[in-house]
Amino acid sequence: MQIEYVGASTSLGAILGLLIIATAVGPRFSRKTILLLDSAAYVAGFVLVGVAPSYTVCIVGRTILGVAHGVSTMIVPVYVGEISPKEYRGLFISLNTAALNLGLPVGFGLAMILESQHLNVTKWLFVINGALSLLIAFLMAFFVPNSPRDLVFRGKIKEAQNVIKRLNYPDTLSQEEMIEEVNVLIKVFDDNKKAQFKDLFTQRNNLQALVIACVLQIAKQSSGFTALQYFSGYLFRLTGYASGMVGMNQLPNLLLGLAQFMMAVGSLLTIDHLGRRRLLLISTVAMAVGLVVLGGSFVILTGFEQINNPRCEDYSRCGSCVLDTKCGWAANMGQCMPQHSSRPTMMDSNSVVLLSDTCHLQSTRDHVGSWMAIVSLIFSLGSFSLGLGSIPWVIQAEMFGQALRSKAGSVATIANWLFSFIWTVSFLQLAFTITLPGIFWLYSVLLVTTLASVYWKIPETKGKALEEISANISGLAD
Repeated sequence: MQIEYVGASTSLGAILGLLIIATAVGPRFSRKTILLLDSAAYVAGFVLVGVAPSYTVCIVGRTILGVAHGVSTMIVPVYVGEISPKEYRGLFISLNTAALNLGLPVGFGLAMILESQHLNVTKWLFVINGALSLLIAFLMAFFVPNSPRDLVFRGKIKEAQNVIKRLNYPDTLSQEEMIEEVNVLIKVFDDNKKAQFKDLFTQRNNLQALVIACVLQIAKQSSGFTALQYFSGYLFRLTGYASGMVGMNQLPNLLLGLAQFMMAVGSLLTIDHLGRRRLLLISTVAMAVGLVVLGGSFVILTGFEQINNPRCEDYSRCGSCVLDTKCGWAANMGQCMPQHSSRPTMMDSNSVVLLSDTCHLQSTRDHVGSWMAIVSLIFSLGSFSLGLGSIPWVIQAEMFGQALRSKAGSVATIANWLFSFIWTVSFLQLAFTITLPGIFWLYSVLLVTTLASVYWKIPETKGKALEEISANISGLAD
C-alpha cells in the first residue's frame, strides 16, 4: 500500500491547500501574491522530498507539494482567464495545461540523463525542480502583473488601468476605451461584491454552474487518468518493455509524455475554433475507446485472474504473476514462484531459478497484447490531453462572477483532487479485485456516464467576455 499512499498524499495535500484558499487566504490576497506564496511551498516540498531520509518525511514533502499543486491548478486558470482577451482565452488557459504536459517529457528525459550518469535520479530531480521554482518566483515577482479584474474588485482602479495599458499596449486601446472598460468592470463588480461563499449553494445560477464544474472534474478523474499516470511505468514493465539498458528505463515514459504534450498543443490550437463542448466530446469518446482497447489488451496479457491467490504457483500468466508483489516470474521455467526463490537455486545440474518482475515476451499472444497495451495507453492519455485535461479548467474559470470565481474554483478543484485521491488509492486494490481488464472498462463506463449527465447543460463560452458568460448563466437559471 505504500506506493499508493505516496501518490495519494499529493491529492490530500491539494485538498488541504484548496480549503485554505477558499476560506482564509483567497479573500485576503491578490492572485499574484497567492502565486508567489505557492512558489515558496513548491520549493519547500521539493527540498523535503529530495533529501527525505525516511518514508514519513517523503510523505510530508509530497503533501506540501500537493498543497502547492492544488492551489496552482485552481488559481492559474483563474488568473490567466482574467488577463486574457476573450478571443484567445481558451488558448491561453490551455497553454497552462500544455506547459504542464511539457514537464513530463522534460522530466523523464532529465531522469534518463541522470540515470545514465549513475546519479541519484530522485534526489537530483527534486533539487533541480526546487531551484527552478525559486527562479520562477523571482521572475514572477518582477515581470508578472496583478489581474486587472482583481485590482478593480479590490478598489485599486489606477493600478488596474496601468495593468490594462501594459497588457493591451498603447495602440490597442485608447485612453477613453480603457477608462470605459474599467467603468464596466466597476459596475459589474459593484453588483456582485457582496456575494458570499454560501451563495454558491443558495442561488440557482451559481449552484448550476458549480455542479457543472464539479462534475467535469469528477469525469476527468473518473477516466482513470491519474492512476494511469502514476502507474504507467509499472504497466510498461508489466508488458515487458522496461529496458535493462542503463539510462533507458525512462524511455517508455518519455514517449508517453511527448504524446501527451503534442495532443495538449493540439488542444490549445483548436479550442477557440472548435469550441469547448465539441472538443470535450471528441476527447471523451476517443479516450473511452482507448480504455476499452486497453482492457482488451490485458485480457490477452493477464486474463481475468484475480491478484489475490495464496500461492504464487497458481498464477498461469506472467502478467498477473508480477502484479502480486510477493511473486516473481521464472522465465526459464515459464512459472510463477515466490520471491524468496529469487536466489539462484540449483534445480538440477543445468538449471537455476531466476525470478523477474518484468514479463519476457515469448509468444505471439504476449507480443500482440503488449503492443495493444502500449498503443492504447498512449492513445488514451493523448486523447485525455486533447480536451479532458484542459477544458474543465477553462470552463471552471469562465462561468462565475468575480466575487465567487476563486471560491467556486476551489470547490470544483477539491472535487478534482478528492477523486484523484480515491482513484489513486484504489487502483491497485481494484486491479487485484476486478482484474486489470475490469478496471479499465470500469473507467470507460464511468467517464462516459459522468460526462453525459451534464454535457447538454455545459455553456459554450468561446469568444465571450467573462462578465457576459456569468450574466448568461444567470439568465438561463432564472
